[in-house]
Amino acid sequence: MTAMTVREEDGQRPAEAPFVEGADVPRRVRHVGYLLVLAVWTLPLLTPAGPGNTGIADVTIGAAILMTMIWLYRTSARVILPYSLGMGVLMTAGLIAALHHSAAYSGVAIVQDLFMLLWGAAVANAVRNPYLLRVFLRAWCWSGIAWASVLVFGRLAGINALAGVTSANGGRAALTFHDPNLAANYLLCALMVLLATRAIQRRWIRFLGVAVILTATFFTGSNGAMVGLVIGLSVATVTRILKTHGPVSAIAVVAFLVLLVGVAGPHVDPSALQQKAAGSVPLLADSVGRTDSSGSEREILFSEGLRLFNTGDLIGVAPGRTKHTLANAGASYVKEAHNDYMGTLVERGVLGGIGLIVLIAAAGVRLTRVTFRPLRPNVAALVPKPEYLLGLAFALLASGFFYEVLHFRHLWAFLGLVAGLDMLRGRQWLR
Repeated sequence: MTAMTVREEDGQRPAEAPFVEGADVPRRVRHVGYLLVLAVWTLPLLTPAGPGNTGIADVTIGAAILMTMIWLYRTSARVILPYSLGMGVLMTAGLIAALHHSAAYSGVAIVQDLFMLLWGAAVANAVRNPYLLRVFLRAWCWSGIAWASVLVFGRLAGINALAGVTSANGGRAALTFHDPNLAANYLLCALMVLLATRAIQRRWIRFLGVAVILTATFFTGSNGAMVGLVIGLSVATVTRILKTHGPVSAIAVVAFLVLLVGVAGPHVDPSALQQKAAGSVPLLADSVGRTDSSGSEREILFSEGLRLFNTGDLIGVAPGRTKHTLANAGASYVKEAHNDYMGTLVERGVLGGIGLIVLIAAAGVRLTRVTFRPLRPNVAALVPKPEYLLGLAFALLASGFFYEVLHFRHLWAFLGLVAGLDMLRGRQWLR
């Protein structure tokens, strides 16, 4: 079956492409769908880790990228490479810094940049096909619920190996991720995609899915995920009110929330809550109970990173060398940046900072169009509440202050989805 691009001409809107199933779908498209589903379902499989922190997820993602490329080539379809400008600048900045400091190992981070860019592009191109869009969203929603169920079951049943609870993390669950914060961020993405879409039609299943994912997120003990969740839901709610009731109602809601925080805030004693949590069950002790220590650690890391940036050159210390540079400088606290914004400036310099701004701006423009401009009817039926995707973007932006999310595989799946939806909102259906 040859590629077909449906275009708007002379003001006429093209006919909607149907969501076909089974035998009506070309074999090549089904093969892409199989590998795309496999990649999405294996996103959490990051342990045991291989060289360069690779995992099973990278194998399946690589297979999905390859199959998508073959499909696009054989159908002579127009290929899009979203976010290439921002990531190109980031990669160039990293390469310049690596060559300047003769840091060969930094090449791993640059290869990771390219791999994530290709993963996002594969998703973006695939979901331009109506069948693959539906398959992708179903896979993400169902896999998020399934992995959350595994974590919750393992935690309640006391099967630490299943829940990913280790002595290093205390009572916090990490599932098959190497870090509870990474697990929580994955669950946050799954939750917001579930809320934004109707890939799962039955309301009671969606309700149970939300409950299970929230419970699993709680078991990770991630303070950053909880902050991101509040931010994401707040942005989504205000945006929904803005779209349905207008700016006056949206401003009134924001003013009410600010007033509520202003009135209730002085009566809440964070130190008392933290002390109670610290003396409570291990999960609360290792999450809420460590708020002060975790916050102070990140303040130290930020100040150390700022010192490196101020005392260094404009090129950066090279990707992946923050810890090494801090150790050589005799820093009081030696660790990776745990902050995308400071980490980018320290490791890739001013040029890297510009690249990150361009990347965020590109995603922001696409998200704004997807959220506030009408989607095609059959796309809107699958994604009726894109404001939750906008909320997720703000949550991920906030997460960048707590840990480095730029190489999170689910982040690039999300960015690819946004780019694909933006293309579908415009002129092109890919069959």
